[in-house]
Amino acid sequence: MCEYTYENGQKCRLKPIEGSAYCPLHIPYDEGERLLGDEIKRVKEEAFLKRLNAGQTYFEGVYLYDVKISDFKAEKPIVFKNSQVRTILFDGVNVPGVTFYNSTVGRLVVFESELGTFTVHGSHVFGLNLLRVGFSNSVYIRNSSVRYVMINSTEYTGKGEEGEREYGERRTATGRIELSDLSEVRRIGINVRYPLLRKILEEHGIKPSESRERAVKATALVLRNIGFDQSARFKRQVRLSVRRFHGNLVLENLNVFGHAEILGSWLRNPEFVHTRVMGNLIFRKVSFHGDFAWNSTVLPNIPVELNVEGFVEVEDCRFNSHRAAEVLYRLARISWERNGDFERADRYYYLEMVAKRNSRLSGRGRGIKRLFMRMEALFEWLFADLTCKYGTDWKRPILIWLAAVNVFFPILFFLTRSVEGISGAMGFLDYEYFSVVTATTLGYGDYHPIGMGRVIASVEALFGMFMWAVFLTVFARRYMR
Repeated sequence: MCEYTYENGQKCRLKPIEGSAYCPLHIPYDEGERLLGDEIKRVKEEAFLKRLNAGQTYFEGVYLYDVKISDFKAEKPIVFKNSQVRTILFDGVNVPGVTFYNSTVGRLVVFESELGTFTVHGSHVFGLNLLRVGFSNSVYIRNSSVRYVMINSTEYTGKGEEGEREYGERRTATGRIELSDLSEVRRIGINVRYPLLRKILEEHGIKPSESRERAVKATALVLRNIGFDQSARFKRQVRLSVRRFHGNLVLENLNVFGHAEILGSWLRNPEFVHTRVMGNLIFRKVSFHGDFAWNSTVLPNIPVELNVEGFVEVEDCRFNSHRAAEVLYRLARISWERNGDFERADRYYYLEMVAKRNSRLSGRGRGIKRLFMRMEALFEWLFADLTCKYGTDWKRPILIWLAAVNVFFPILFFLTRSVEGISGAMGFLDYEYFSVVTATTLGYGDYHPIGMGRVIASVEALFGMFMWAVFLTVFARRYMR
């Protein structure tokens, strides 16, 4: 009988290998290779699959090389405890759960399977991949050392039952993908391309199709207390990549040693708590959806809780709240100003001010108060946005001034015949000359307005003075700060 003793005090009942005190599953790598050479790999795999097909799903203290569990269905979860596995692939598996506890795994791949709960706890894993997995409970990767985590096309298939009430707060107990208390992480990728995974699958006779790729959906994606590898060669790489994720995103106590990106995702009430990104943070084609509580409590604290040492990019994003757009555009503006790129900073400043104006316009005022708010927004759009994009565009006031003074006002004077001069007949060039003189407030006296022309000339004089003031202010702001 095998000499391996389980934690409950019982011994393994399998027959030991000749020349060893351990069975094929529990014999260490070096001893097995010394006795059987490369044949030990086949012996271990056959022994493991035999026990699995016999109904055993709990494996403790086993040593395995390359194992593929294919088209397997059971009513009990598959558990590996205190074990060492070089490569293990789950293909087409339908079980209540898969658990690795205090184990060491080289490559762990779950492909096109249906699980209840997937758990990795207290283990050392080099590469962990979930591809096209449906889970009805949660995915937990905790208190472990994991180098690479790749989760693609994985969806929560449960009904989203609510957990117990804690101090009056309703917490979702299922549907979570949680990565917490991890160390030595080199990259976390949600729906990212991973050529090595395709190679691993093809080595096991599996050819995944590109057409079936879909978004990762969960009630919450929680990344908490993750320690990234501090090697200098990873500093300039994208260490955290979230693409096509649908659900609540929570980043808590993170120190990302490199860049982070969130692309093409639908985020509900995202949270950033004590999060630091040493590189750049990119939001591209992201939809932000926050409820009233999130806008009132979480959103105002994001500028304090989220610290980005590089640049923040917010490109082609959508917001269900103007206040959220204002906060994120302000984060981006401050980052570009801090790093000296004032042209990009001006672009985000303009977007921030537009969002701020729309936020005021969508306020809850009623009656006369709402009327004044609309009038204020209209004047702000007319005099601050239309003329110079809140002081960020110096070309626009020049073009508007030239178009108005040389085309618009001369046409008004010409149509109304409201200008008289020393010479009796007035041509269009005379009206244009009078328009330029009026806009610049020179007043030579050779032409003067009559009737309706006095009103038009007064408006043009005010317009000319205002536009030159705008141009000088914008020009000075752009080139002398």
